[in-house]
Amino acid sequence: MNISQILSPELTFCSAKLTSKKKILEKISTEVAQVIGCQEQDVFEALVAREKLGSTSLGNGIAMPHGRAADCSQAVAVFILLDEPIDYDALDGKSVDIIFAIIVPEKATAQQLKYLGTVAKALSEQNLANKIRHAHCNAALFEIIEQATENLY
Repeated sequence: MNISQILSPELTFCSAKLTSKKKILEKISTEVAQVIGCQEQDVFEALVAREKLGSTSLGNGIAMPHGRAADCSQAVAVFILLDEPIDYDALDGKSVDIIFAIIVPEKATAQQLKYLGTVAKALSEQNLANKIRHAHCNAALFEIIEQATENLY
């Protein structure tokens, strides 16, 4: 599996001006719905339901919201670097500025876990987080995560 199977440059956003967890989840829902033709509200509800189970923050300013949507036909990811860190109810208490979201079809549990594990492993490296935080455009941000994950599959 290559990260470009679920993430595209069009779903990569550098310096996004989103000011709350809700706005982030709405942005993810909108983008996913436009790309794969599912219902925006279904994606949003899946993300919110998962967040209610506990924060999807990994710590160190990184969050990985994820969910399974009934009308989602394929796995899709959205990668966001925020302009300013926000409160994300992180267990370590740190604000979040790096968001990697994954939405998968409702019955794709194993697939979701594989994607989450691979990306979480890459993002846990401090060097990568620093590179991401210094990205200057969407294309550069996409290239950073693509290169970081290509050797992990």
